[in-house]
Amino acid sequence: MKKILLALLTLFLLVGCNSRVYYSDIQPLPKETWSVSKPLTFTVDITDSMAYYNMFFNVRNTTDFETQNLYVFMKTKFPDGHSEQDTLQFILCDQFGQWTGRGQGRIKDNKFLFKPNVRFPNRGTYTFTVIQAMRTDELHGISDFGITLENYVKKKK
Repeated sequence: MKKILLALLTLFLLVGCNSRVYYSDIQPLPKETWSVSKPLTFTVDITDSMAYYNMFFNVRNTTDFETQNLYVFMKTKFPDGHSEQDTLQFILCDQFGQWTGRGQGRIKDNKFLFKPNVRFPNRGTYTFTVIQAMRTDELHGISDFGITLENYVKKKK
């Protein structure tokens, strides 16, 4: 009986805590190294073109990361076939050498808000392809990278 109650409580907490998450995928990078020749691809099915989302990037870095900033190129392919490209910058360390991410030890977790209250204009499959843009073939110190879409909830006044 205790096992059943514990399982139900765990399920309730998982569903309750993630009720705003529409999509989330965080991909590990082998040996905490991001090769410029290995783009990361995220595929999201948008079923409601009237819904609004907050779009986040999740970056997990190690204290072996050697610069303050992480630059990436992101190509967005829309359901109708057209594409757009953005260059993004994530600040992982401040000017005094303090990591911006959360976590104890050598791993730091960052969640960056990219686009608040964004609406995808068409229903269908969106593909986001992300490539590290740090002018080095092998970027060390990034262990995971991901995208999260959360359902936008208007704050009550």
